Amino acid sequence: MIILCEDSKEFLNICDKVKLVENPKLTEKTLYNYMISGLYNKRVFTFVNYDKGKMNGCLVLYLCQNILNEITLNLLFVWVDVHYPKLLKEFIDIAEKKAKELKVKRITFTTNRKEKVINRRVNKFGFKKAFSVYEKRIEKDVI
Repeated sequence: MIILCEDSKEFLNICDKVKLVENPKLTEKTLYNYMISGLYNKRVFTFVNYDKGKMNGCLVLYLCQNILNEITLNLLFVWVDVHYPKLLKEFIDIAEKKAKELKVKRITFTTNRKEKVINRRVNKFGFKKAFSVYEKRIEKDVI
């Protein structure tokens, strides 16, 4: 059963799941800070699911503005145990329900994974690519 999590000690267990993600850009410390601040600013919503006392999935949502100044609900972090593939759909349903509750028109996420992988995983839930981001890294000059 998916439940809203407001226990800061449980947030540490969620942060441990970042280690299971290949090449994470989001650090455990940053994720923890988001979840803690969400307890106070009511802009971050953390959900967890357990089976037989073991966490098998978590979802962290962040209410924010996108680059077009539109209010969006961002999938900040999602982790699902590979043995529970249907849990991803349940988390997407939770995000949609929360978006409707908050009167938000868009659910977004940022990823550094390959586009083909993302399309295979989330297109079936109605997600479509909306933006592309290009970057140039600026190295500090050594003096």
